Amino acid sequence: MQRALLLLLIAAAFGQAPPPAPAVKVSAEELDKLREGVKPLTAKVGALSGNPLIADVAIYEKAVQNLLKHTEEFYSAEYIKHAHAAIVNGLARAEALHKGNAAWTKETGRVMRAYKSKVDDSYQPYKLSIPASYNASKPIRLDVILHGRNARLTEAGFLAVDPKAKPYTQDWIELEVYGRGNNAYRWAGETDVFEAVDAVVKQYNINPDRILLRGFSMGGAGAWHIGLHHPTRWAGVEAGAGFTETIRYAKKPDPTPYERAAMHIYDAVDYSPNIVNAPTVGYGGEIDPQLQASVNIKEAMEAENIRANAIFLVGPQTPHRWHPDSKAESEAFLAKNFPRHMPDQFRFVTWTPRFGQAWNWKIAALEHMYARAELSGSKTNVKTKNIAELELDAPAEVTIDGQALKGKAFVKQMNRWEVRPSKPSLRKRAGLQGPIDDAFMDRFLCVADGADPSLDTFTANFDKYFRGNVRRKTSAGVSKADIAESHLVLWGTPVTNKLMAKVVKSLPVKWTATEIEIKGRKFDAKSHTLALIHPNPLNPSKYVVFNSGHTFGKADLDGTNALLYPRWGDWAVVETATGKVAAAGFFDENWQ
Repeated sequence: MQRALLLLLIAAAFGQAPPPAPAVKVSAEELDKLREGVKPLTAKVGALSGNPLIADVAIYEKAVQNLLKHTEEFYSAEYIKHAHAAIVNGLARAEALHKGNAAWTKETGRVMRAYKSKVDDSYQPYKLSIPASYNASKPIRLDVILHGRNARLTEAGFLAVDPKAKPYTQDWIELEVYGRGNNAYRWAGETDVFEAVDAVVKQYNINPDRILLRGFSMGGAGAWHIGLHHPTRWAGVEAGAGFTETIRYAKKPDPTPYERAAMHIYDAVDYSPNIVNAPTVGYGGEIDPQLQASVNIKEAMEAENIRANAIFLVGPQTPHRWHPDSKAESEAFLAKNFPRHMPDQFRFVTWTPRFGQAWNWKIAALEHMYARAELSGSKTNVKTKNIAELELDAPAEVTIDGQALKGKAFVKQMNRWEVRPSKPSLRKRAGLQGPIDDAFMDRFLCVADGADPSLDTFTANFDKYFRGNVRRKTSAGVSKADIAESHLVLWGTPVTNKLMAKVVKSLPVKWTATEIEIKGRKFDAKSHTLALIHPNPLNPSKYVVFNSGHTFGKADLDGTNALLYPRWGDWAVVETATGKVAAAGFFDENWQ
């Protein structure tokens, strides 16, 4: 009993569930039965190609195939039952869809849905709780729920009906996001949150000014991160426990300079001033180590004398869970703060243009990356700090730093603002600012002209830890549509990859059969390889990446989610024999 409590406290301190129990031994006969059982479902999914509701069927087939592929995820005999249930439910939906009777799209109560991700064409599930009173003619509130870390989480388990679940009696819709598993809603896991919300908004009549973001534990870390990075999306945010910074929480006291800079991407505490844009509840139990998450935010606010519509609750003598009185107080606070509205005066900070949307304004580029940028003011009159480009959601007459302008996009030149040219210059801007890991938040395609062990490793990790597909082609197979629609991730060398040989000539590096040169430093090409990210010379609105998937690895993905931060910046020269980084860093703000 004491050991179990100790394991729970240690797990809570690191934002993760205790390690899963060893998988049960599934007999060869049982596995064969599942393989045969899923074949008709696979065939029916293929026959539904092009149907707009195919994802709602295909996710059941994927759930079974993933268990067959990752047999270590059969954590108990219940998982075998989950797999068989997924086949039954998938076949029933496929048959109904074939007959044009997708009844589940009109159901209330607990409903399992899915969408096809733009990132990798994978099917991703989400779970809805819909009140019996739902009327499609009336806009309804939506609560977005981010789950905590569950080391035993699989698609089949997520889709399984919980026999102990109480009837849903709330008068709003709840969306439980799958988040591509356990990644604290980072990278493709962050994209999943917004793709799931978009899918629900398309299918149901959601009031955009009554969308709440909520999460606890890993979900609390996700709510802090997504709530403070995208604060103007939400009518309110409820963040319970979790973590809000990297160095102390993940015990990484000595990061490299480029690692420390990249930590500003996901360290929610750096975005604390954004709390003024959304009513917010921070919570932790009094004896829960993860109380520190909201303490960090509160202390950062106090240090800057920030006043916000926020409350910080502490559950008395409570470990890693909600105290019922605190939960009731949180519910009452959020309910009285509807609807979402833009304040007369706002304040917004970011450290990267990836997170730059502030009401009708968008911080499109910074003067200095990974340094704090600030925007404050109103809908038509703002002051800036460390901002190089601004965009509006619609053309307007505005004042920026005392200058009157009219337009939709503006650039700062020689300390003066002006309307941005229709063809802006090459620079780090929103969605094209790096680092390497940023490429895997949007649609990407891997390109290799032969076998590559590093690509195989990335494929395996992305499949297991981000529940996705790594799309792959050869250089000869890359189409104009691929170049237009996808970030291209090229593997090999300019000698072995024809597409890499074509684009490397236009990048701020030199790579020959014998030498790699970058930032004035030279390396032996026979014993080193080059990884990088840069706007694609063939389509500067997309990235080209060399020789890298995520720059963190399996050990980080198995550990605390706070470890999922970039390791290399925009580029790295790596020893091929050892994997040791010989040099790494960032390109400048103009991608040089």
